Amino acid sequence: MRLSIVHETKYRYATPANYTIQYLRLSPQSTGQQKVLNWKLDLPVPAKPFLDGFGNTAHVLVIDKPHQEIRIRARGEVEVSDEPLVLPDAGPHRPELFMRSTELTAQDEALIRFAESFRRQTANNRASAVESLMSAVREKVDYKAGVTEVTTPAAQAFAKGAGVCQDHAHVFVSCCRQLNIPARYVSGYLAPKNMTVNSDGSVQGMASHAWAEAWIDGVGWQGFDVANHVRAHGRHVRVAVGLDYLDACPVRGFHRGGSGESMGVDVTVRAAGAEDDDQTKLAQEQQQQQ
Repeated sequence: MRLSIVHETKYRYATPANYTIQYLRLSPQSTGQQKVLNWKLDLPVPAKPFLDGFGNTAHVLVIDKPHQEIRIRARGEVEVSDEPLVLPDAGPHRPELFMRSTELTAQDEALIRFAESFRRQTANNRASAVESLMSAVREKVDYKAGVTEVTTPAAQAFAKGAGVCQDHAHVFVSCCRQLNIPARYVSGYLAPKNMTVNSDGSVQGMASHAWAEAWIDGVGWQGFDVANHVRAHGRHVRVAVGLDYLDACPVRGFHRGGSGESMGVDVTVRAAGAEDDDQTKLAQEQQQQQ
């Protein structure tokens, strides 16, 4: 499937900010199961690209003059495979790095007891145990917006029994690490299975998304979308990975000055189908005739 994605983030201030620095992780990379056909960042000023410590493509955006609005737009096309996500390459670090606990993934007694209930199954069949863990986390933590925040720890979301995709990912990652299974947080995009196409070609329900990856010895990194109770596959576009949300979130930074900050995020996608292919072929034929 070929997906065309537009992700726009807008910041506005009631009074001008004097200085803003933002770290952007908005650019997907090509892997064996996704191919970035084209990608562009539309920014108010040029940003400096770099690879972060987890190997993600990142940019640092600095605005050092008075401003009351910032618009950050990422857009492009990504072709994804329908097969379940498997990345045999460990990446720039040994999988053991992703055993490290963070404030957002730390366990309390309740989360430890829950994870330990899978210990025996993990010893017998790690891959099967991780699948069962995904199902159990989703059963324990209902999908409900508005009950958690981006800074809500896994243990707190587990105790509430509700949260959104990032909470599901944090709880799953926390449990995997308790079971000595390296696991990492993933940010990206998800195209719903039953996509409703609007009159303008955009797809309802498309949004930025979060899931997790667990390292299975002899196989590699496997993706688990706990919120949707599925293995990550052809409708998932990976953008960034990290120990938790803070390492992989699309935009993170701070500003000086500027009161009354508000932020809006809008994500849309277009499914590039046969009609687009026909238009491309027509354009190529016209170029050949000229």
